[in-house]
Amino acid sequence: MGWRHVVLALVVHVVYQVFGPFGGIISPPLDGTQIAQMRFDSIASLLNGGWLIRGGLIVFGVMVADEAFADGVPPLRAYGLALVSLVALVPVVNWSHGVLAGQSRMGPAAMLFAAARLLFQGSLAMTIYAYWRVTQRATRQAQAAETERVRNEQRVQTANLVALQSRVEPQMLFDALGRIGEMHVRDPRAADALLADLIALLRALLPGARADNSTVEREFALVDAWLRVTGGGSQGAAPVVLRIAADARPVGIAPMLVLPLLRSVLALPHATRFAWTLSAESIGDRLVVKLEANEGRDDQGEAASLLASANVSALDDRIGLLFGRFANLTVSARPPTMTLNLPRLQEEDPDDDGLDR
Repeated sequence: MGWRHVVLALVVHVVYQVFGPFGGIISPPLDGTQIAQMRFDSIASLLNGGWLIRGGLIVFGVMVADEAFADGVPPLRAYGLALVSLVALVPVVNWSHGVLAGQSRMGPAAMLFAAARLLFQGSLAMTIYAYWRVTQRATRQAQAAETERVRNEQRVQTANLVALQSRVEPQMLFDALGRIGEMHVRDPRAADALLADLIALLRALLPGARADNSTVEREFALVDAWLRVTGGGSQGAAPVVLRIAADARPVGIAPMLVLPLLRSVLALPHATRFAWTLSAESIGDRLVVKLEANEGRDDQGEAASLLASANVSALDDRIGLLFGRFANLTVSARPPTMTLNLPRLQEEDPDDDGLDR
């Protein structure tokens, strides 16, 4: 028991004295001598520590009932037994304290009356308190169930998206294999490197056991592999520069958010006219991923219109499902930028074997 419980014991004593039947503000007509005696008894119990014994015993009994209820004991049994125990013990403790203080005038009838008064007060107070505790637990369980349901939906949606992404477009796969065959004749090392990138990309796109979690570094590595496999650095393709702030590399992020963002823009007909920078940085408790067009002032309006025309509805829907109103995908005109603003998730353990996926 801490100081808060001591203060609560004092509050219980004051309520007991003020609102108790046949005492306090609820009392039968009394003469001046009886009223003075009652006031003296109340003040004496406050000064001699009787309030701490009585109130502390009640608070301790309710704490035990709370522990029993938390361990699975039915509320009626837990709080009912606590009430019965308090009704039996508090009058005896009061009588013992009075004997030690030399003030006890309680006989058996007075002790029975005190027990009946405590039963009357305690049953009402304990019923209200037990109902509040049961309601509180039911609310917590409902909230936990709803949270788990949302998490399960997120896992299912993520797994479905990753499963769809694993179905690599045949044209991209055939083009990559064709490039590998051509390069193998004139540059076997480059062909082997491209084949390794293709294997890494296919493995990354396969659904995994950790499909509901990833890191910024891993997602940017996936983007880098996709750019190399699809010829992102070749002539006629839109050049893309990847930049990750050091503190953002281990930050957790839902998988398949960064690559769809880039693909939605590069799939547009005039995207190859611009150079792009894809960056990620951690700002406080937020993770900010930006896709920015690097162009001259004369082309800013065209680049902003290009970003605004990108079809990101599926990505926007998934962000809303994962994070609700705590994340957003926006487009700004100056400079032409598409920004993905997400809550910063828990950083992954670098020793976790799941990173080998």
